[in-house]
Amino acid sequence: MGMHAPLYLNLGGGGNRLPRHVSVDLYGTPDLVWDLNVTPYPWADNSVDGIEMWHTLEHLENWWGAFIECARILRPGGYLRIRVPDESSATALTYRDHLHVFSQRSFHGIEGRTQGTNAWAATELESVPLRQTAYYQVPFEQYQWMARWCPRLLRFCADHLRNFIWEQRFEFMKIGR
Repeated sequence: MGMHAPLYLNLGGGGNRLPRHVSVDLYGTPDLVWDLNVTPYPWADNSVDGIEMWHTLEHLENWWGAFIECARILRPGGYLRIRVPDESSATALTYRDHLHVFSQRSFHGIEGRTQGTNAWAATELESVPLRQTAYYQVPFEQYQWMARWCPRLLRFCADHLRNFIWEQRFEFMKIGR
């Protein structure tokens, strides 16, 4: 197989630039104007090395379709990094343009994600060729001290109170199929 120039995408980046990434969005000043609700995306199967989606999925009408498209265009071994508001954050649904809330259970259908309590869930098992490789919860700035000083207190607050965790970060890798 010949060498290829790596292709990295910043989907939904608007005017936010990431080094070495092609910015793709319907708004702002992207490199490529594209409505991320419209699939298929304009890249071939297995042609993209990495994708960043920072605070994008919660805005899309069909976020699952976008997620599946990312899996389609990623090369095996390629990464997909997603950032979304935490489900406990007041920002999750209070903005008019936020349409969805996410948790670890939102990605049922990837490798190893077998939770599900209904007949639909059984049909989705490992239907998307991605594996989750990392998950982080980022506290709001005023609670960062808890993460360093007493992470158990932050974990308790994050699990039982609102507005301690600002953002969730999910990292996935395309598995070879």
